[in-house]
Amino acid sequence: MAKILFVTHGKMASGMQSTLEIIAGHCSQLTAIDAYVDAKNIQEIINKYFRQLQDNDQLIMLSDIENGSANQLLFKHLERPKTVLFTGVNLPLLLQLILIGNKELSDSDLKKILEESRTAIKLFQNIEQDEDEDEDFF
Repeated sequence: MAKILFVTHGKMASGMQSTLEIIAGHCSQLTAIDAYVDAKNIQEIINKYFRQLQDNDQLIMLSDIENGSANQLLFKHLERPKTVLFTGVNLPLLLQLILIGNKELSDSDLKKILEESRTAIKLFQNIEQDEDEDEDFF
């Protein structure tokens, strides 16, 4: 069974979980942990999460920013078999992982999801045309 652990600074994790649940319904395989919003020991919360995992569970960990403290807390758990870590997460990435359900994902599946989530980032601009450009066109 695939499980998802999402740890971020502030309330990004729970905020994105809330958005996901509006779009996709209850996300039972997702655990969101908001780090550094109170005096709770984040490392202990993460350790408790790991203690409840089954050996055969695939774990997909997610963090908000590479080299950030939330990412560093998760990075050391990569020694666990069947465990991967995405960083720089966006909503399309999370949505794809949630819509797959509890199905275990291959390395190929994970790389495809990563590439698809990268293509979801776009820049749109309001480009005002110069009056002379309009006249030259016709």
